[in-house]
Amino acid sequence: MLKQFACSLLLLLTTTASAEESAVQPATHNASVAQPTTIRFTQQPTSVGERVVQRVGMELNLHTIIKQADQVAHEGSTGLRRRQERDIQVIEVVEGKARQAKVTYPLSRLMSPENENPTDEIAQVVEGKSYLITRENDRLFITDAEGSIPTSEEYEIVASTMESFGKPNPLAEYLLSREVRVGEILQVPTELATKMIGFDSLGEVQKFEMLLVEIKDINQKKCAVFNATILAKGKPENPLEVEAHGAVVIELATCRTIEATLTGPISMLSTDQGTEYSASGNLLLAIRSQYGTAK
Repeated sequence: MLKQFACSLLLLLTTTASAEESAVQPATHNASVAQPTTIRFTQQPTSVGERVVQRVGMELNLHTIIKQADQVAHEGSTGLRRRQERDIQVIEVVEGKARQAKVTYPLSRLMSPENENPTDEIAQVVEGKSYLITRENDRLFITDAEGSIPTSEEYEIVASTMESFGKPNPLAEYLLSREVRVGEILQVPTELATKMIGFDSLGEVQKFEMLLVEIKDINQKKCAVFNATILAKGKPENPLEVEAHGAVVIELATCRTIEATLTGPISMLSTDQGTEYSASGNLLLAIRSQYGTAK
């Protein structure tokens, strides 16, 4: 459940959007130019040839305790770490929305308790490979570069990391055409936030707050820098609690999230037939997206 929540947050922040720059370059900040104190977000239709290189990372560290009759039966620590880089190039657009793209994974590494050695970071089967993805309404079709159906393991990884491809970005839809002042706090409706993060089957988001801190020029484009706070709580049968804080950077002209770092404590406590299960730890999510056009 903790892993599912973390992946849902990453999907929310990495929804593919349009690309404009002629070359993908590291983000550079320019704070010397006077910036507006009130901004409005807009969006542009996607076009063929747009490209985004996304670098995403997730770390989840947990300390778990199992008690029986008030005695500690088991205690231990575990960690999960994922590092991935994906290069997405749009090759077909329908009515301004991406329908088909080529996605390549130059890097895809995972450290997991499921590995033979839980402390080793191993390459996943998608690393170094390319796939064609096609959005057909609610379904995502995936083939390898030759048009064949990939293995089930490859399919699962591509489907989970590209689930948002071709879908509307719910965070962008919330921000579009809003006039926001520096220092203003946006309270994203909890019902919307729960659906945005994909948490509706697990529980509910109790707060999704975004404070507009400043406007910055990044790669010569105006961007809004938010301090975000997310509080989520699972259902009684899955009593997960998450509190995440961090910075989210969004382009004004495109509503694309180009940088985000969220971190915070997580905990879970449940009892089943006299056995108490508890877990506590820390979650870290990070993303950087660099936009351009395919060469």
